[in-house]
Amino acid sequence: MGSRFCGLCFLLILAGFASISSSASPTSSKLLWLVPPGAQIVAGFENYQDDHHHGQLILSTRNNRLDLADWQAIAGVDHERIFEEVIEVAASPIGGQLPEHLLLVAGRFNRDAIIRSLQVNGAEQTEYEGQTVMLIRPFAREQGLIVSDRWLIILENRVVIFGTPTMARVALQRYLKRADVDMVLRERLSQLPRDVSAWDVLSSLPKAPTYYTSPHASSPWARVFEGAEVVMVGVRFGPKVRVHFALHAKSDRGARYFEQKPASFAEVFVAGGGDGSRPPRLRDVEVGPDRVQGSIGLSRKQFDAWSDWTNNFGHAPAIPVRSQSSGQ
Repeated sequence: MGSRFCGLCFLLILAGFASISSSASPTSSKLLWLVPPGAQIVAGFENYQDDHHHGQLILSTRNNRLDLADWQAIAGVDHERIFEEVIEVAASPIGGQLPEHLLLVAGRFNRDAIIRSLQVNGAEQTEYEGQTVMLIRPFAREQGLIVSDRWLIILENRVVIFGTPTMARVALQRYLKRADVDMVLRERLSQLPRDVSAWDVLSSLPKAPTYYTSPHASSPWARVFEGAEVVMVGVRFGPKVRVHFALHAKSDRGARYFEQKPASFAEVFVAGGGDGSRPPRLRDVEVGPDRVQGSIGLSRKQFDAWSDWTNNFGHAPAIPVRSQSSGQ
């Protein structure tokens, strides 16, 4: 089957946080320079203040999904917290099931209040590179899902690093060294429109077993990923939702392979997973010898219907939507 994508369970994440109200190109992210090079999945979104931008399209692994939900629970003690940007990372050093995972959050946090709460609840504390590290054991509800302790580091009340020790160490080292953004990741994100506020970069794992977004092997996402080396997705929210994609594969796949990908991508956004609805209209399709790109447009109603179906297809929602007054 050629190159394959590996994950545990790709899902749509709907996040409702207290947030900022501006946007920028993905390449100007406040967190991008902390991402360890070589990760197979990197997904990010900016967090908007108005109700029209609560839903953010993120293709993510189950571990990333749990990290985000757990961080929300941990940060609940900080009633003034603000989330400005989130990046999720999943990686596998030797192929397989992406055991390494990382959550990066930019915003404003009360580090002392969060650490005191963790200490009261029995979390252990250690130190690495002069920084306080809280050891977060798997929550009771995720026993058997999260299999190792995670590190939580809050830097200058502005940046959160939360994930497996290996990934957290690399992210912290990059922070302390003021590392440059990984050039491969920057180049890939530069291919997305500048005005997207949520995005994904998914890179292939040639030797890994394939786990797709759906329990069905015939899922449209599976057809999009099949044979691809890199897939990038970006979403621009507004009265109309624009979803852009770009895919790279080996040129010997042939012209027909690339010509069929836009239709497979459009089929992903049929609400109800094949209930007779017509795929959205494709726009701006460009096909090259080793790449293809295009976009689809959805009304907010269409996008919400699709996201509700996707987020609940065999899974409980990752994060309950909460009001702005609750501090999230």
